[in-house]
Amino acid sequence: MLPEHFKDFRIEDRYIETHVSKRLPANWKAAEEAFMEAYHVKETHAGGADYSEPITTYDVFGDNVNRFIHTVGAANPRRAEPYTEQELLEALWGRRGPNDADQCPQLPEGMTARDFYAQFVQQQLGELYDQDFSNYSTAQTLDSIEYFLFPNLFVFPGLSLPMVYRFRPDPNDPDYCTFDLFFLRPKHPEKEPPPPPEPIHLNIEDSYTAAKGLGWLGPVYDQDTDNMAAQTRGFKACARGAQTLGNYQEVRVRHVHKRVKDYLEG
Repeated sequence: MLPEHFKDFRIEDRYIETHVSKRLPANWKAAEEAFMEAYHVKETHAGGADYSEPITTYDVFGDNVNRFIHTVGAANPRRAEPYTEQELLEALWGRRGPNDADQCPQLPEGMTARDFYAQFVQQQLGELYDQDFSNYSTAQTLDSIEYFLFPNLFVFPGLSLPMVYRFRPDPNDPDYCTFDLFFLRPKHPEKEPPPPPEPIHLNIEDSYTAAKGLGWLGPVYDQDTDNMAAQTRGFKACARGAQTLGNYQEVRVRHVHKRVKDYLEG
């Protein structure tokens, strides 16, 4: 199934540009669950409530694969007064950094913010990697498209969010794990790719902003993982002894729990 889904992304023609390995204060399953739903965005990430109310599709494919598609740059449907397309473009442009936020161009008439920004990203990455990315769709370029392969692998096949996640248990303590984060970039059709980089090792107290190559995503990963120690304490203090999971927003988490149970019950 995955080869069919990935055929338009050419995952086999990627190379590892960045590898960050960080120790996290959480069980490996709990850590990976934090990346299986998108409704945390509005509370966890700066600006999430205004500009990124999750418009997310969740899918479960058989026993071992699930997916979400989280749109980037779409209007928040819950706002009483929706943002204009120009305001959405300004929010997207602000992701490039505070110095660029004031340099947002005027959106051409008839274009959506998503389409305009996707074309900009394709051109920018094309110049950076000396390739033509104009054949990518807006969704393939911008959106957070995340596939999970049981038990611990995530693949984002998109152009601007080209990550792979791997969560590994700590062999000595179930309340800790290692989170490996890779950036995969398209190989040049006529050039040898650079060799795989040495991993950047971060400890629990280290910020992802110390990892060169993550760019604006460094603070985002800090926001994603800073609450894991408190979450672990909450697990241990819970009188109920189990999580309460949403029927839809956390369907992927429930899918993983069911698969773990299948293995435990043999």
